[in-house]
Amino acid sequence: MVKLNNIQNLRVFDAVARVGSLTRAARELGVSLTLVSKRLKELEAELGLRLVQRSTRKLALTEEGHVFLDRCRDVLDAVAAAEDVRLRQTESGIIRLSAGVAFAHRQIAPRLPLFLDRHPDVTVQLMASNEMDDLIQHRLDFAVRQLDLTDSALVMRRLAPDARILCASPGYLARHGVPGHPQDLQDHRCLTIGLPPPRRWPMWRGEEAVEIDFPSTVTGTSGEIAHAVALADGGITLKSVWDLIPDLRSGRLVRILPEWWGSRERWLHLVYPARRHQPRRVRALMDFLQLELAQVVEENADLGLFENS
Repeated sequence: MVKLNNIQNLRVFDAVARVGSLTRAARELGVSLTLVSKRLKELEAELGLRLVQRSTRKLALTEEGHVFLDRCRDVLDAVAAAEDVRLRQTESGIIRLSAGVAFAHRQIAPRLPLFLDRHPDVTVQLMASNEMDDLIQHRLDFAVRQLDLTDSALVMRRLAPDARILCASPGYLARHGVPGHPQDLQDHRCLTIGLPPPRRWPMWRGEEAVEIDFPSTVTGTSGEIAHAVALADGGITLKSVWDLIPDLRSGRLVRILPEWWGSRERWLHLVYPARRHQPRRVRALMDFLQLELAQVVEENADLGLFENS
C-alpha cells in the first residue's frame, strides 16, 4: 500500500505518464533526472509491480501501469482536495487551463493581471491551443471551449454566449461591394479556417438555413491567419464574435449580412473533469471569467453580436 509520505513518488509517476519521458518529467517537476528515476524505482519496489517499460528510444506504461495510473490520479485529486482545505484562506497554488489561441490571447491573458492582483498567491499556467486537449492527461483544471461536449468524463458549464458572424474591412468592401445575400459570397474572396479548406459555410436567419458553396481564397490552420488577411483588405471571414469585438468597435472590420449567423444557439463553455475536485482558486478563476465576459456582453450590446444574450 502506498503511504501518504510517498506522495511525491505518485506525482513523479503521473508526470512520467503524461509526458512520456523521464527527462521531460524531471524538467516539468523542476528536479533532477536522477531523482525522477529514483522515485519511480521506489514506487515500483513498494508496489511490487513494473509500471514503466523502458528502452533506449521510448518509454511506455505496462498494463499494470495503466491500471495503477487511474488509482494514482484519484489519490492526487484527493490530496489536492485536502490541500485546498488547508489553503482555503489564501487560495494559493497553480491553476492550469487551456483555451483556443485567439481566445486565450484576446480574452483571457489581458484579464489575468486583475485576477492575480486579487489572488496574489496564485500561479496561472495558460495553454493556448486549438486542439481539443485531454484535460486529464495534461492535468488541466479546466478549459474554455466553443464546442459541445462529447466526453462523458467531463462536466460542461456555460460561460458566455457566442456567435459566428461574417465580416470584412471597409477597404475590401469599397473595392468589391457589400454582399446582399449569403449566395453573393460565391463572388467574393472568402477567408477560411482549416486544412483542407472548407468549401461551404452554413448560415441561419431565424429558422431559414442555407449552405453557401464558395472557393476559399486563403485558408490557414489558425483563425488568426484569416483575421490578419481580413484586416489587410483581403476578403470576408466567418469568426467568433469574441475574436472580433475590438476591430468591430474601432471600425477596422465591419459586420456584413447582420441578419445572418454562422451558428445556432452557440455558447462558450467551461469544461472540467467530472471526478476532479475543484480547488477554491480554480473556482475563483472560473467565476471571475464568467463575470468579466458578462460585462463585455453588456458593454457591447449595441453591436448586436450576441444572439443568445
